[in-house]
Amino acid sequence: MGLITMSERDLQRIEVLSKVVDGRATLVSAARVLRAGQA
Repeated sequence: MGLITMSERDLQRIEVLSKVVDGRATLVSAARVLRAGQA
């Protein structure tokens, strides 16, 4: 398996969406976090 590089922003997206998949966050809360990260 090779090395994968990504930005901090991309890493945050993956972490937030993983929480949604695991049921630890709602889509609404994830959208708020991701939207706040765009500013």
